[in-house]
Amino acid sequence: MELILHGGKPRAVGHSQVHHNLYPTSAKLIEGEPLRVVSHKVDMRGRSLRWLLARLGKQHTYHLSGEMKVGSRLEQVTALDPYHPASFDGKVLQLHYARAQELAPYLDLAAAQGELYVQFWLKPGDPPLELKYTEEGSNEVIPADLARYL
Repeated sequence: MELILHGGKPRAVGHSQVHHNLYPTSAKLIEGEPLRVVSHKVDMRGRSLRWLLARLGKQHTYHLSGEMKVGSRLEQVTALDPYHPASFDGKVLQLHYARAQELAPYLDLAAAQGELYVQFWLKPGDPPLELKYTEEGSNEVIPADLARYL
């Protein structure tokens, strides 16, 4: 599976229309800048996407993948083959190479459990990148008396 930008939106291209939203009829290799991909795993328990995006900034291209369960324990992760950048069934938010602009409806959901992978795409000459964040204030943490309802 490959991801491409088509009409300003990311699309998946692959061998089968069943699993992807575009099916290639021909292919052409275009040489471009090589990219270095750097991935970081983020524990999202008690945190929202708004919290994460505020720490990522806009200096680099990045995509988010993973799953957040809202309201109770995380169960086994399901297949992530079909390309839907974000899907939410009322309890589980799945992200698959999602970009910040695709996450507006979900920004204030706080995860009861889950992890997301932040994948930065760096161009040649970009400085090394490490994802660091610190806990700030108590407004981002779920109060202990409310945590039991998650």
